[in-house]
Amino acid sequence: MMKFVIIQNLKAYHHELEQIFKLIDISAYSEMDVEGFMKKAEGDSEISNWFGSQKNPYNYKVSFTFLAEDKADELLKRIEEFNKGIEEISPINAYVVGIEKYV
Repeated sequence: MMKFVIIQNLKAYHHELEQIFKLIDISAYSEMDVEGFMKKAEGDSEISNWFGSQKNPYNYKVSFTFLAEDKADELLKRIEEFNKGIEEISPINAYVVGIEKYV
C-alpha cells in the first residue's frame, strides 16, 4: 500500500534529511520553504515546539513523498534514530498518511 509522507524540519537539519533519503534510496520527493508562527503554545501540547513565536519565526522545510509502506516505515525509523542524537526542541517531524485511492 502506498503512503504519503510529510516531513517538517528546521533548515539546519536539511542536509541530514537528504542523507537519510539517500541512505534508503528515496530519489523522488518535493520540498517547500515554510516560515512558522505560533501565537500561543500551550505547555506540552503536541504543537508547542512545532513553530516559533509570532516575533521570532523559524525557517523550516517541508518535504513530501509517496512511498511503499515498508520504505515509509524505514524512513520514520531513521528519522527517529536521528532525533535521539540531538538535543534541540524542534526535532524532525514526520507523518505518514495512507493512500486509499489514486488515479
